[in-house]
Amino acid sequence: MLSPLLELFYPSLCVLCQRGVDRYNTLCEDCLRQLPRTEHHMLRENKVEMLFSDLFSRPRKHWDKTRFIRAGAWLRYDDHVATLIHSGKFFERPELAEFLGRQAALEWQDSGYFDDIDLLVPVPIHPRRLNERGYNQSEFICRGLASVLHIPIDTTTIRRIKNTPKQSQLTDAKRQTNVEHAFNVPEPLPWHKKHILLVDDVITTGATIRNCLKEITPIRSCRISVFSLATAR
Repeated sequence: MLSPLLELFYPSLCVLCQRGVDRYNTLCEDCLRQLPRTEHHMLRENKVEMLFSDLFSRPRKHWDKTRFIRAGAWLRYDDHVATLIHSGKFFERPELAEFLGRQAALEWQDSGYFDDIDLLVPVPIHPRRLNERGYNQSEFICRGLASVLHIPIDTTTIRRIKNTPKQSQLTDAKRQTNVEHAFNVPEPLPWHKKHILLVDDVITTGATIRNCLKEITPIRSCRISVFSLATAR
């Protein structure tokens, strides 16, 4: 009974334009429609996919496509997308990440991009940062994806073991070294013969995802795809 009363005195507003929206949304239809899409779900060997293809290359540069299936980002990173992601990540609005994950799944599900995915795997954050922030934004993206795709989320198999400085505070050259050896997969059995989707919020240089993949690629029995809400590439 409290929700309608709260809506009366504290109406939900679009994060970008401040127009009223219902309490199940965080963006109005106009702002959602104007977000810059990449169409990566329709573009094989897109810029995001090419960031990681060398990790799966065979001799003569042929990809090991039996293991690296696909990679892509839903949106291009611009000022509006930055506002959404930063609001979710740093201003205690994890529901934004969940909303965006759900919208991405709704738009991409018919393309086949998420076909055969067995597990959604959010890029982990260090336990100390998790305690400080209270949530992992990538996990909330996964929750949004899962609400549409009905795929389970695995938050335990890959771990972040180094509490590194924030990537956004570093130059491109330092991002790669910052996250070297930051992740590990101590017990890979849950991924045996599974197709996992590694999920993050933003791909800039790709350093974070690359270092996750370096821990995953030795697990020969699993297949790997990558998804991000946005990319600066």
